[in-house]
Amino acid sequence: MALPGAAPGQVPQVPSFSARADLVVLSATAFDDKGRPVTNLRRDELRVFEEGRPQTIAHFTEGGDLPARILFLIDASGSMNEKLKTASSKMAAVQLLRALGPEDQVALAGFDSRYWGIVAFTPDKSAVEKELDKIKPFGSTALHDALDKAARDVASHGEGRRAVVVITDGIDTSSQQTADEVIAHSRALDVPIYTVSVISPLDDPRSRLYVGKPQSGAAAQGSAVLARYAAFSGGASFEVSDIVGLTLAANRIAEELKHQYRLGYDPPEGPARFRRVEVRATRKGVVVRTRSGYVPAS
Repeated sequence: MALPGAAPGQVPQVPSFSARADLVVLSATAFDDKGRPVTNLRRDELRVFEEGRPQTIAHFTEGGDLPARILFLIDASGSMNEKLKTASSKMAAVQLLRALGPEDQVALAGFDSRYWGIVAFTPDKSAVEKELDKIKPFGSTALHDALDKAARDVASHGEGRRAVVVITDGIDTSSQQTADEVIAHSRALDVPIYTVSVISPLDDPRSRLYVGKPQSGAAAQGSAVLARYAAFSGGASFEVSDIVGLTLAANRIAEELKHQYRLGYDPPEGPARFRRVEVRATRKGVVVRTRSGYVPAS
């Protein structure tokens, strides 16, 4: 099920990045050697490479030029029924909601074995916060299927800074699709995926309660899958176990989205197969993160 219709007070849809449907559009974030977002890169300081070959940047916008659209995807499956996980999941979403700007739009969706929209895109953060308490964990987990639907929902609501933020334990038990299939879709849609995995302090090496044993089994596999989603889509992954970690992750995600660059270039001619993409900065010490590639329209 897609997101419900427009919520009251929703601002007009952001104009398209370009009227040309054939452009390859990349969302990109830049960082200095201390991991801090770089917010003042100029167009002439960025280079785009496809399969190692330089491309001409046809369009460029800075992150602050457009409001953000963030879809919160909350794991409501039975694996999140543990009280610590449930409380922390809601807390993680609230922390991020409060870190966003007043012009940014948010939406809320939940998933267990199915996906459902709860709140349509709206600048009213309180509308999403109120609905978080109504999500009750139950059922099996179709994480991959839900992420696929969430990315498509975000992409269908126009251009601009955008992302899916999924709060989950990363354990999938009932998806029809694989992680690789959904990662390929999210790359094609240019929707960065940010993953927030709420874990027990006993499993968190940064916690004073850490028992000294690395995650194993389904938990370790779940964490690895979430990291892959983030890396290949151009997002980031976080594991948190307390309010300090939640706040740091929320602020980091909000800061990245605030300074997300949008680049567009004409794809070279060639077959409709996966093409690796890389964005580099000429400024010393600056690293740029974006999706790992795309498949051109056939």
